Amino acid sequence: MVRGLPVRVGFGVGLVAGCVLALQVLLTRFFSASLFYHFSFLSISLALLGAGAGAIAVYVRPDWFDRRPLEEQLARWSIAFALLLLVIPLVLARIKFGSTDAVTGRFVVLLALTSALTTILFAAGGTVIALAVRGYTRTIARLYAFDLVGAAIGAVAVVPLMWAIDVPTLLVALSPVAAGAALLFAAGGSRQVARAGAVALGLGAAAVAIAAATTVYEPKPANLADVDPVFDKWTPLSRVVAYGAKPGQTFAPLFFDRGGAPVAGYQRGERMPNWRDLALGPHSLAFVFGGQDRALLIGPGGGRDILNALSSGVRRVDAVELNAAIREAADEGLRDFSGSPYTLPRVHTRIGDGRTALVEGDADYEVVHLGFADTLSAGSAQAFTLSENNLYTVEAFDEYFDHLRPDGVLAVSRPRRLVGDEGLRVTVLALETLRERGVEHPERNVVVVMGRDILNELYATTLARKRPWTQAELARLRVLAGVRGKGVAFAPGGPYQYEWADLAKAPSARAFCEGYRLDVCAPTDDKPFFFQMRRLGSLGADDAGYIYAAEPFLVLIVTFAILAVLSLALVAAPLFLTAREDRPPVLALGFFAAIGLGFLTLEISLIQRFVLFLGFPTYALSVVLFSLLLWTGAGSLVAGRVREPRTALSMALGVACVLIGASAFLLHPLLAALIDLPFAARVSVTVALLAPVGVALGMAMPLGLTRLVELYPRGVAWAWGVNGIASVVASAGAITVAIVAGFPAATLVSLACYLAALAHVRWGQWADQRAPARAREPVAHGARAMPEPADG
Repeated sequence: MVRGLPVRVGFGVGLVAGCVLALQVLLTRFFSASLFYHFSFLSISLALLGAGAGAIAVYVRPDWFDRRPLEEQLARWSIAFALLLLVIPLVLARIKFGSTDAVTGRFVVLLALTSALTTILFAAGGTVIALAVRGYTRTIARLYAFDLVGAAIGAVAVVPLMWAIDVPTLLVALSPVAAGAALLFAAGGSRQVARAGAVALGLGAAAVAIAAATTVYEPKPANLADVDPVFDKWTPLSRVVAYGAKPGQTFAPLFFDRGGAPVAGYQRGERMPNWRDLALGPHSLAFVFGGQDRALLIGPGGGRDILNALSSGVRRVDAVELNAAIREAADEGLRDFSGSPYTLPRVHTRIGDGRTALVEGDADYEVVHLGFADTLSAGSAQAFTLSENNLYTVEAFDEYFDHLRPDGVLAVSRPRRLVGDEGLRVTVLALETLRERGVEHPERNVVVVMGRDILNELYATTLARKRPWTQAELARLRVLAGVRGKGVAFAPGGPYQYEWADLAKAPSARAFCEGYRLDVCAPTDDKPFFFQMRRLGSLGADDAGYIYAAEPFLVLIVTFAILAVLSLALVAAPLFLTAREDRPPVLALGFFAAIGLGFLTLEISLIQRFVLFLGFPTYALSVVLFSLLLWTGAGSLVAGRVREPRTALSMALGVACVLIGASAFLLHPLLAALIDLPFAARVSVTVALLAPVGVALGMAMPLGLTRLVELYPRGVAWAWGVNGIASVVASAGAITVAIVAGFPAATLVSLACYLAALAHVRWGQWADQRAPARAREPVAHGARAMPEPADG
């Protein structure tokens, strides 16, 4: 029976789609509070796989879903989704992974439990969408538009809400939204189901009040979990937790997810702590040799770098902090202990991205300083697309040098070894940037001083200038490096220590890094993965001196393999569980796999491209997703009005391929040229730039399903599930490709997928090539799994 789409059902589908997309973002943040970002990425990927499993279940066992009227089924599954949103976050909050991410048996069990629970949660929401598509295939363009627009609203709404409302409360708040969708579905049917939906709505509202007023849904922070914090705030960037200092301690611990910074004790009016008190001797050398007029501190987490600059005599300190909650924790949560360093006299604090602050301003500095700037957590833009990656690239260092005065110093401090040879990679990055700026002998402009932090871990401070160091400066620096640090590891004329000794012997920094056991070559904006140094041939190697027990890239590779195997199993399940006459040829599903892989790969690449342009990773996530989903929704509506589907789909995919190919090479320089526009204008530019490709890609799914309905009406659900599952594989695969070959390469992978889809359209079978009798078969049930659109 062909059904028309009631508007209230369309709105219900939009609500559920928005909930599922918001859930994806919120769970990434939720898990980052208790797990390092690479494991949260694994859990989210497996959870998204659950949505694909829902579509396959609808296809393989349609009789399970045919026992009640369609709208009643939609309402029942929405109620189940709403109730699971109350129960599963409560269970997840009780899972304690401990303070290490070592892959022990206990950890694997807890991770498997976490993944299973989130999979169930996503599967419930995905089944609602699948059932809707199964019943309204003939009006897929309208239904799909509701799905896309609902997801777009979820994308644009959840990120700003995270600045004002904690993540656990927002998670629970999705429950009454899902219950509201159930009431829309039940409005034309069973009163009993409507009453159940009303009860679910009431329970959800009550749970929101409980979550807001108590800590029952709060996971314990991974650090010092048995101690009550004095400050605890969730943001889209990280969960910031601060603890009071114990009697006699000179530092108070402050954590942002699994990263952290010590907040130094200081009482205004008393003697300000100096480099010795702060354990920042090597940092302070930048102010000795660069000057004390004006300094820029990027990521001064907790304010310790601010005190170091002020006590070194700097007359104006510009501090750029990415996360406003870190400033609040130091200045308000620890006010009585810290002296509120961000508001001290001579300090000018700005919340935002360090590079964006430089581009938008025209100030020149005597010192530009980055002291251990990172978060080690999953931003809302998903794992491995983190803000600090943009701080450690050739383009970023070039920007820093552009804003240095002639005798100024760029000072960058990193641990000697944490996730790799970080200190060494900063040195190579500085040398390579200077070489690209035309410096013939960049090694004459760079010095590395070693030091030990408050935990006695060895770190390196790279001091780089636009002009060479003089012999008099080097002689003085060697003396001060012995007094304030642990000596010089790299300097013109020596001495050379540790791995810097081999760097000094190499003919160039590039020649050295290409032969080094780790990939310490200079990252670029096209491949901005500073913290990924493992070469494919050395994955899993046991190197002493590294803190992480599990390498993020290794976990990503394992994730990709797991997802590929599970996805293949789900896609192949109908081959063994359904009769041959009920399923289309496997090649007929290639179109849906191609657009699923292509869209998610493009989406992830675009999010990363716009992080710097929009200034925050969360803004990139929200604006890019909103724009893509909004414009693909418009494309879906256009698809419902075309008279020649084959021609229209060919033209749409052809235009999309041209735009995707152009974006691989032209988007980055275009955004760089426009980055000095006001923020509102940059948002408008983003929305406008994504409009053509969004509309073109939005026509792919509805026209593709229209084609499949006429050829193989019983295979619609399988095709929908293949599309969703392919997009899940793409979520891990895109980042893997980007890490190995860069984001332009990932964009070209997306292009290859859409070219394959275009070939499928041009040379594949259409209904006019089949017998008319087959084309007039009644429409069977179909489904699609991914509430977050994966096809464009």
